[in-house]
Amino acid sequence: MVDKELTMTSDEVLDYIKNNFEEYDKVEIAYNRVSAEGEVLGVDLSDYRGKPSCRVMIALDGEIISDTIEVDFEEYKEDIIELHHYPKDESKESVYIEVI
Repeated sequence: MVDKELTMTSDEVLDYIKNNFEEYDKVEIAYNRVSAEGEVLGVDLSDYRGKPSCRVMIALDGEIISDTIEVDFEEYKEDIIELHHYPKDESKESVYIEVI
């Protein structure tokens, strides 16, 4: 169940990811033609090859594929369609974001 539903631009979603994702949060992200569901293992906001980055390491949940991926959302921000964020801290609201 989601506590809060929001509509954001791709830049706003990127800012949300940078400011709100923490280790062990659960996420479901649909971007481009990919849907990734899993647990955040880390967020790296350091520059990559001289460009800003927002690299998120996710341990995927899956029956067939259980692997770890790293996605640079700075690179894919225009492709993000929707995002579900379930903070590990249960006192914080879960959020569904639709990207416009």
